[in-house]
Amino acid sequence: MDVRITKIDPRAVIPAYQTDGAAAFDLTIIEDAVIPSRGTAFLRTGLVFGIPEDHVLLIMARSSLFKKFGLTLANQVGVLDADYCGPEDECHIYLFNPQDTDVKVLAGSRLAQGIVLPRPRVTFVEGTAAERSRGGFGSTGGHG
Repeated sequence: MDVRITKIDPRAVIPAYQTDGAAAFDLTIIEDAVIPSRGTAFLRTGLVFGIPEDHVLLIMARSSLFKKFGLTLANQVGVLDADYCGPEDECHIYLFNPQDTDVKVLAGSRLAQGIVLPRPRVTFVEGTAAERSRGGFGSTGGHG
């Protein structure tokens, strides 16, 4: 599948799969940034994606994001819709720093990864809850 990509900053890095078996491609930040203690920051990629119609780009943390930096994605999973593709629709990485100290990340760091998936459209049909219940949230976890 072809995905149109526009570099709106010359420092932007075209995403790449790091291995033949990788499911997701890495996203690279283009500027140094400091994520404040217990704060958030939007980090630039310099890229606008042209996701094919009926698809979505999901942005997730790389496993090294917390291991190396102690950071997480502020929104856990970013959703980039196919219609988010105009000249001002830059893909950002939204980070949260849960630590007591500020964290600096450098331009060129690969902090997140993306995967393009089909986006099904569902039709919601109103109904009633099934008579049989599994016991609600946490019902299969036991008491230990």
